Amino acid sequence: MTNALVSIIVPVYGTENYLSDCVESLLKQTYPQIEIVLVDDQSPDSCPAICDAYAQKDERVRVIHQKNKGVSGARNTGIDAATGEYFCFVDSDDTLEANAIEILLNDILTYGADMSSATKSLVAEDGSVQAKSADGQISVYEGDEMIKRSLLYHDRTRSLHAKLFSRSLIEDIRFAEGHNINEDGYFLFECYAKKPKVVQHNVDLYRYYFRSGSASNSRFAEKFFDMLYFCNLKRAYIEKNMPEFLEHAYDMEARTNLLFLQVLCRTNDKKYLDAQRQCIQTVRRLGKYHHPVNRHLKKLETIVRLGLFPLYKRVMRFKYRY
Repeated sequence: MTNALVSIIVPVYGTENYLSDCVESLLKQTYPQIEIVLVDDQSPDSCPAICDAYAQKDERVRVIHQKNKGVSGARNTGIDAATGEYFCFVDSDDTLEANAIEILLNDILTYGADMSSATKSLVAEDGSVQAKSADGQISVYEGDEMIKRSLLYHDRTRSLHAKLFSRSLIEDIRFAEGHNINEDGYFLFECYAKKPKVVQHNVDLYRYYFRSGSASNSRFAEKFFDMLYFCNLKRAYIEKNMPEFLEHAYDMEARTNLLFLQVLCRTNDKKYLDAQRQCIQTVRRLGKYHHPVNRHLKKLETIVRLGLFPLYKRVMRFKYRY
């Protein structure tokens, strides 16, 4: 095993009840050569003090206090400050298994890869754990394969969880500041566009905690337009640089517009009706390219194609009391 330094970047905001558990899990890593970069994004609670306390207690912890920039800005600050040869991103209300960095780094070194990834377990608010089917299988992808898998919505191509990156892969890539929905998926897309060698290992190394009020469970807000923003950036990149994958990009675009329509069910504000109509038109136009990844999207596409989305939206709002 190498003595390479691994930088673990943690954007911190509003997680005073969970931050200590997160940092403790990082300090317990079996791989010793780590630095933990805590980026306090002007958190309004006791997080800044908690960060400083850990920095005083353990020399592996570094703290940066900055004016609020959002999660993307905090991660960028962490990248700019980190000194490691490899980078890992952890949310401040999640935790890593103790052997996470050791396994992820060993996978990169064993296969001469630019990036490694593992699976994550999902932890509900009552503490129950939904584990993945972690059978230990290892897959290696090279060239265009990862960007293709990303467009096709394959597992582990959309979030930063349980991933380790080489510095050379991400040194010229940054998160899109001011955009905090799907920003990690686009960051990965830019990584995949560099045709890296990627190792995927089916082992649960990251614990993701469901929190009430998270972006995925909240009412509709302007930030959800980031879904369409990043979708358009991906399609434009494929059109210009990889036209052989254009049908996959159209598949991705149809899927994203369907997902956005699902989120629109959370609001009845008439100012979003134009966006709703545009999404419906896009889904109908690109329907022949769409390959639903689950039964729900297949059903929703049929609803949209038959002109029944307004009725579906009313039913969803009544069912879930949006």
